[in-house]
Amino acid sequence: MAAYPLALFYKKGKAVKKTKQCLIQGYQKKNTMTKMKKKVCVDMELSKRLQTVADFVTQKTVADIGTDHGYVPIYLHKKGVAEKIIACDINKKPLEKARENIQRANAQNVILTRLGNGLEPIRPQEVQSIVIAGMGGMLMISLLENAPHVVQTVNELVLCPHLDVAKVRKYVQKIGFYIAEEKMILEEGKYYTILHMLRGKEAYEKEIEYIFGKILLQRRDTVLKQYLKKEKIRLEKIERALYETQTEQSKLRLQQIQKQKRNIKEAEKWLYCAEKL
Repeated sequence: MAAYPLALFYKKGKAVKKTKQCLIQGYQKKNTMTKMKKKVCVDMELSKRLQTVADFVTQKTVADIGTDHGYVPIYLHKKGVAEKIIACDINKKPLEKARENIQRANAQNVILTRLGNGLEPIRPQEVQSIVIAGMGGMLMISLLENAPHVVQTVNELVLCPHLDVAKVRKYVQKIGFYIAEEKMILEEGKYYTILHMLRGKEAYEKEIEYIFGKILLQRRDTVLKQYLKKEKIRLEKIERALYETQTEQSKLRLQQIQKQKRNIKEAEKWLYCAEKL
């Protein structure tokens, strides 16, 4: 027996009525999903990390390097922070998605998209602020090093390095920026540091200030305290395991762990003592 839609086993009139009803419901569902997608883009909520990054931006012209889906530029446009934003990415697919999101947000006259590696798509004096998030610190340093003609013409850097934060702090001071503010956040079990740098001279006196952040230490930051507590426990577990293995490599690693523990101990003095050392 041939397979027929269940509605056809009813009387003809009811079958037609039910078919129309199904078509209408299907159209309404599709239309609702389309509206929801648009609403998600236009009324999006940034993650805590990206929200902090966006909140640090103060300049009217911005380059977002590694923009991914363009969430930060769209947010900056909607909040009226920036008048011109260039969203850059090295990969075509994320940039195409960013273009779609920008069009849904009706921001194509403000946000430009450019394909390219790092700061290569940006011309000197084209923007006042550079935003880079979602990559390691050494890669960030490399991107900035490769475009001195652009970096020298901006007033602001907003960086969120996933690794080597201390090296990033040192590098930005070396190229003529000072760290105006920084925040440490915990998101989905991971700790992130977001740095806000402005044009100016600065140099820290102690290495510990670069490792954990002078501003965070002076503020006796709560999230930093949580991070140090967990990090100390993690290092102690590794230390116990290394004591059980007597190889040259394990001895070198043990020295590194012990140095990290000394740094944490020094940081804790800043965070818990009545006065800065």
